[in-house]
Amino acid sequence: MAKTVTRKETKEKVPFEKSNEIKKLSLFVTIVNTGQGDAVANLFKNLNVSAQFIQKAEGTANRSIKDLLGIEDNRKDVVLSIIRTEDVPNAKREVESFFLASKRNKGIAISISMTSIVGVTAYRFLANM
Repeated sequence: MAKTVTRKETKEKVPFEKSNEIKKLSLFVTIVNTGQGDAVANLFKNLNVSAQFIQKAEGTANRSIKDLLGIEDNRKDVVLSIIRTEDVPNAKREVESFFLASKRNKGIAISISMTSIVGVTAYRFLANM
């Protein structure tokens, strides 16, 4: 009896970047008065934000500087949002609208480009893929 030998077809692994479109990501940081972090986080719900963190913080200005600037409370909420770079202009518009909606809504926002992320699983999570 003749023995038949079959070869398993080996699939060549294709790198993730060859089979998927890589979206650039940014860290969008918004610093607002305490208690407004949740409102800012809600602004980004429709902008493909995959992860957001709200951190309580406190300003470092001394009493004389706070008196000079008319600042009573230096407690802040820092909202860290991972967002696709293509959605940053929309995020800026949302935050600007929030700041203009009321005199009580004060703060600052900045976006920082992320240049590298280690691991395909981490990237897929952060890119909301």
